[in-house]
Amino acid sequence: MIDTQKLIERLDTLYGTGNGTKICMTILPGILTDFQKLLAASVPGIKLQEEYRLDDGKGTLLLTGIRKPSGEMNIDAELL
Repeated sequence: MIDTQKLIERLDTLYGTGNGTKICMTILPGILTDFQKLLAASVPGIKLQEEYRLDDGKGTLLLTGIRKPSGEMNIDAELL
């Protein structure tokens, strides 16, 4: 699953200490909801990747996921 702390630390480097948590709590839920919808519609066992560019262009969130035949979803995130 997503290493939220690592993502927050990376956001802090882009936006300043303490801002990573705020940004993560603001943008991540909507992005995850969108990605989970795509993943739910995908073929089980197939790896899916999507890039979400931050509005100000400072970074891109790369989400990678796979839906197991059981319906369980594994999602990883990386800020580029």
